[in-house]
Amino acid sequence: MAAASPLHTLKADASCPICLDFYRDPVIAECGHNFCRACILACPPGPAQALHCPQCRVASARGRLRPNRQLQSMVESVKQLSLQAERSGEGGLCPEHEEKLKLFCQEDKKLICVICRESRDHRSHTALPIKEAAMEYKDELQSWLRLLMKEKEGFMASKQKVEEEFKAIKNKLVVARQRTVAEFQRLYQLLKAQEQAMLKRLAEMDRKVTMSENAKVAKLSGQISPLDALIKEIQAKCRQSAEGFLQDFRSTLSRCENAKFREPEKIIHEPREPWWNYKVPVTLDPDTANKDLLLSESGRRVRWTDRLQTVPDNPKRFTSDRSVLGTEGFKSGKHYWEVQVVEDGGGWFVGAARESVSRDPGLPGGGIWALWWYNDVHMAVTAYLSCYTGTSSDYPLFLHDHPKKLGVYLDYEAGRLSLYNTDTMEHLHTFIKAAFNERIFPFFCLWGAEVRVV
Repeated sequence: MAAASPLHTLKADASCPICLDFYRDPVIAECGHNFCRACILACPPGPAQALHCPQCRVASARGRLRPNRQLQSMVESVKQLSLQAERSGEGGLCPEHEEKLKLFCQEDKKLICVICRESRDHRSHTALPIKEAAMEYKDELQSWLRLLMKEKEGFMASKQKVEEEFKAIKNKLVVARQRTVAEFQRLYQLLKAQEQAMLKRLAEMDRKVTMSENAKVAKLSGQISPLDALIKEIQAKCRQSAEGFLQDFRSTLSRCENAKFREPEKIIHEPREPWWNYKVPVTLDPDTANKDLLLSESGRRVRWTDRLQTVPDNPKRFTSDRSVLGTEGFKSGKHYWEVQVVEDGGGWFVGAARESVSRDPGLPGGGIWALWWYNDVHMAVTAYLSCYTGTSSDYPLFLHDHPKKLGVYLDYEAGRLSLYNTDTMEHLHTFIKAAFNERIFPFFCLWGAEVRVV
């Protein structure tokens, strides 16, 4: 048996891993493994008709299968050696009876000799000649081989699928990483630009404040100079004799009475606390919307339309002016909301109004504090009718930029309503000493425009 081992090794090397028989027309694949040409071509093709090696799953093109003539020559040599071994009785001897092993016991699954066949241990067993048993069991093993190869192909396919899935996930992570870097870079540039714009605006405000300070200080200095002269004159007159003191006394007294101190105008400061800390959600009240206005389902967007909306009658509704109020009013505290102008159209009002504001502009009324834009003209108005009559309640504003996003800050107890350009952080106007003696609502009025509460 030991002498047969090298021959068995040669037989294994000369056998196809698919059919387990000697190679017939052996070919070598691109991966380096050898197969019978018929066996490898009978394997199921993969994508693009490629052949996958049953041993390593590496794909090979059909046209890349090369004949292995050296292996074919070796197979012929092994066949000759096997044949000579069989003829010379090199197939093996029974260790018990020293007879040739010519039979195969199917029950014990072992090689036996003729004497073993007649022994008590194997007399009742079925024994087949070696070649016949080998043919039968080789067919059985080949069936198992096909099943195992199919099972292996399933595992290899699952492995390939898992690798492809994780590769796709990693590719998505790379794309997400790139997008994240790009987005934060964009945000950084945006914040940098806003920082520069804010610093520029603050520098401009500082310049204007300095100019205003210099003008007021110069004006006060001009008022101080004649006072100094008058003070020195009075001090000198008080040192004179009684006769000299009383001389031209009436003129001196008259000049003292006319030199009254005039208190300089108060400078209105913006709120010290950040107004955006008081931001509140605002939705539009459909019960107050004019029929020319179309509200979104969310109640946060409104635009002018030339088609009248079918809406029920309501005493809160604006009848002939394209106005709408917010749903919630405020009767105390500090509140802030933002409005974005989506389309300018003809013009718009943005601000706040009393709950009792007139729903018909043809009737006398007031109680609106708003910024009015129309044909590139900005006005701050405090009365509803002033936008049409041009009364003294209108304040023209000279703005650096046309505001597209407005911030409205309401301080109920202080009676103040401030408006800001939130894109540039510019303070546009502040209404002071407003008569907030009832509930105050966000107010909007449009002419061909569209706004959105943000």
